[in-house]
Amino acid sequence: MIWIISATAAVLLVAGWCLFDFILGRKNHRSERSSVHYPRRFGQVTCYKEGGTFFRDYVEDIKQADQSVYILFYIFRHDSIGSQLVDLLCQKAEEGVTVRVMLDRVSSGMNRKGREKLKKSGVFFTYSRPVSPPYLFYSLQRRNHRKVTVIDGEIGYTGGFNVGDEYLGRDPKLGYWRDFHLRIKGEGVQDLVQQFTADWLRERPEDHFSPDSNPDHLPEGDTCFHFLATDGDGVLQAFLDMIRRARFRIDMATPYFIPGDVLLEVLLEALERGVVLTMILPAKRDHPLVQEASWSYLEPLIRAGAGVYHYNDGFFHAKALLIDDVCCDIGSANFDQRSFHLNLEMNTLIEDKTFIEYVRNILEKDLEHASRLRLEDVQKRPLPVQIKEKAARLVEPLL
Repeated sequence: MIWIISATAAVLLVAGWCLFDFILGRKNHRSERSSVHYPRRFGQVTCYKEGGTFFRDYVEDIKQADQSVYILFYIFRHDSIGSQLVDLLCQKAEEGVTVRVMLDRVSSGMNRKGREKLKKSGVFFTYSRPVSPPYLFYSLQRRNHRKVTVIDGEIGYTGGFNVGDEYLGRDPKLGYWRDFHLRIKGEGVQDLVQQFTADWLRERPEDHFSPDSNPDHLPEGDTCFHFLATDGDGVLQAFLDMIRRARFRIDMATPYFIPGDVLLEVLLEALERGVVLTMILPAKRDHPLVQEASWSYLEPLIRAGAGVYHYNDGFFHAKALLIDDVCCDIGSANFDQRSFHLNLEMNTLIEDKTFIEYVRNILEKDLEHASRLRLEDVQKRPLPVQIKEKAARLVEPLL
C-alpha cells in the first residue's frame, strides 16, 4: 500500500512540475518569439506530392552542387535513404563544397555513426533547439519543425518531406506516403538562405558564417509567392486571415487537425456565409491521441456542412490551405497546437491561379482515395475512443 501511495505522489509531483515548467516556459517564449514575413517574390516553383520524385530531384541537385549545400530537417534518419544522402554529402564536402547540416535535437533520428561520418568528411553539423534550462520540459516541446535546403544559393527546397524510408512508402504500417514539398529556383532562394543562416547562428553564434548567395543574380520566374517563418506565432494568424478572405471555397489538407476554438469558429463562420469547405485528413495515424483530439472539432464542422474526408491509400501527411483561386499555403505547419504555439515552421504562400489550380487538381485526385465522414460516424464514437478523447483534451497544448 505504501508503494502505491509513494508512486502516486511521485507521478503527481512530476506532473505538477511539468505543468509549472510549461506555463513559465510559454510565458517566456511569448516575450521573445517573432515571425518573419519575407517579401513577395517571383520564382520558378515545382510542387512534389510523393517521395520518389522528390528525392530523385533532390539528390540530383545536390550532386550538381559546386559551392554550397545547406540542409535543415526535423527528421533525418540514418536508414537506407538517409545513409545514401549522408554518403553524398560527405562526397560533396570532400570535393570542397561547403556543406552544413542542421537537425532538430530531439526528433531528428540521426545516430552517432551518421554524425561522426559527416563531421569526419568536413561537413559542418549542428543541432537545433537543444533541451536547456531553466524550462526543461517546455524546451523539450519547442521543436524546429522546418525543412529547408539551399543549393549553391540558387535552388531551394521547403515543405513537408523529411529524410527517412517512410517518406518513400517503405513503412509497412503506414504504406504509401502522400505529402507536399516545393522546389524553388531563382528569386526567393535568398530568403531561404537568410532563414537558414539565422537558424544556424542562433545555435552557433561563434561561427563566422557568410552565405555565398548573390540575390542580384537570381532570375525571376512566373510564380508569385512569399515565405512565412514562424516561432510559435504567426501561423495561426496567417490561417485566420486567409480563411476570413474566402468567398467561395476552402480546400484544406492536414495530417493533424487540432485547431483550437478560435480557428474552429472562423471556419464555422465561413460555412455560414456559404463557403464550401473540403478537408482531407489521414485515416491512419502516426502519433497517439492526435486523431482522438480532432473528433470534437470535426463534429460541429460536419454538422454545418463541411466535407471531411479520410484518406485511405497510405498515410496522408500533406499540408495545404487553398482559398478560392487567390492563395495557396504549403509548408511545414500543421493545423495543430504545436505548429500554432510551439514549433519553428516555414510556410510558402503562393498567389498564382495556375499553381493553385494544379494543387487543387491533386487534392481532387486524393478524394478518389478517400471516404467522407458522416455525422453519425463522429457521433457514435465507441467508449474507448471517448476515453482517449478526454485524455487528448488534457494534453492538447502538446498536440
